[in-house]
Amino acid sequence: MQLVERTIIKKNHPNYKSLDALAFLSKNLYNMANYIVRQEFINKGNYLDYKKVQKLLQSGVDYQAIPAKVTSAGFDSFR
Repeated sequence: MQLVERTIIKKNHPNYKSLDALAFLSKNLYNMANYIVRQEFINKGNYLDYKKVQKLLQSGVDYQAIPAKVTSAGFDSFR
């Protein structure tokens, strides 16, 4: 069983816009990494590990816009 915590931040919260922007960039980055891993597996039959995916995405706009601590946490599911 995996326990989760849900935090609801309303639109009138002072940090709402910045958190929403970070969540949006993080979602885009995760989707891009997932796409790259899937396409590599479908087309060539090999699985890209965490380091290879991170290396491929480091030059991307979304990766560079997110703080390093957030980016590394987003890739935990690929480890």
